[in-house]
Amino acid sequence: MSRIDDTKSLERAPAVGLNAARWSVSTIFLLNGAGIGVWAAHVPLVQARAGIDTGVLGFLLLTIAGGAISAMPLSGWMAGRWGTRAVVVGSGLLFALMSAVLMNVGGLVPLFLAAYVFGASNGVLDVAMNANASEVEAARGIPTMSSFHGFYSLGGLIGAALGGLLIGAGLGDGRGALMVSAAIFAAVLACGGRLLAVPPAPHASHFALPRGPALFLGLLALLCFAIEGALVDWSALLLKERTQVDAATAALGYSAFSVTMAACRFAGDRLVLRFGPLRVMIVGGLGMFAGLMLAVVSTQFWLSALGLALIGLAAANVVPLIFAAAARMPGMSAGGGLATVATLGYAGLLMAPPLLGAIAAHTNIAMALGILSLSGIVIAANARRVRP
Repeated sequence: MSRIDDTKSLERAPAVGLNAARWSVSTIFLLNGAGIGVWAAHVPLVQARAGIDTGVLGFLLLTIAGGAISAMPLSGWMAGRWGTRAVVVGSGLLFALMSAVLMNVGGLVPLFLAAYVFGASNGVLDVAMNANASEVEAARGIPTMSSFHGFYSLGGLIGAALGGLLIGAGLGDGRGALMVSAAIFAAVLACGGRLLAVPPAPHASHFALPRGPALFLGLLALLCFAIEGALVDWSALLLKERTQVDAATAALGYSAFSVTMAACRFAGDRLVLRFGPLRVMIVGGLGMFAGLMLAVVSTQFWLSALGLALIGLAAANVVPLIFAAAARMPGMSAGGGLATVATLGYAGLLMAPPLLGAIAAHTNIAMALGILSLSGIVIAANARRVRP
């Protein structure tokens, strides 16, 4: 079955319930982001309970990332066999379950096993929910993907704040994580029946080694995720070194990036509809370059924070456009195209922080991030890859 056949299936999808399907998959994005946010807030507590140093913690986080990347190709195959709705529900329930296990398990070996399965469930859910979202976007006939990613960003902010509140209330011993996981589990069940159900494409390709269009889209995703991953791990250190502020103030720089990214994603669909994906990609790439260069060059905190906020605005709609293009690749199912591109793209999150650390060890973090800023130029130069 080709992508043309997939489109015909979408045309046959009933209009009744399409709005419910849109909000249901939006809720899944929100829940996924919230689960990750709650986990991020609990990382120091998990480290303390397990009695591990920062080196072992780094391997634990690497295990989560490795689980996600290794499971993404499987998501495309499962979506082609059972449809994206079934995979979203199944992986969403496993994600909720494993988030509770990860934040409550004792013992080093069980902790690493839980981390791998947690990462794998998140990787499968990430591909499946994006594939289902692309099916909703195709059925609606108008850009919608950016808003879905906006809900993920919003969920991350809510989850991090909720995790902090639970810890402050004395529920950081795992009880708060159990409560959140139970709520996510129940919400996934409630949303599952309203997700858009498109007949699977069993004869279409559901994963392929990146080449041709898939390779280019995957590399663009890798560059964008590399910048996002670098900001998670290195932005506070950059601001502390360059602007001489304290650690608490330096952490606000990443908040500026997160807030502007979430806000711009909710406006992204209108921007794509008005200006077209090509222009949005070009402006996004150039904005990422300019914002990161401003953050690197400036010695004033407010200017550096403004640069990080600009990166959030610029990068907000780049990945949604890349994922939407991946779901439309000829000869591949939506899940297969996304699995192929996302597997390569998410490698950027895994590889960028340690590579930048190696560069910074021989120069400094400002130089390393300055080199990374050129990724924005590459993204802008290849913007035509996302043209419908």
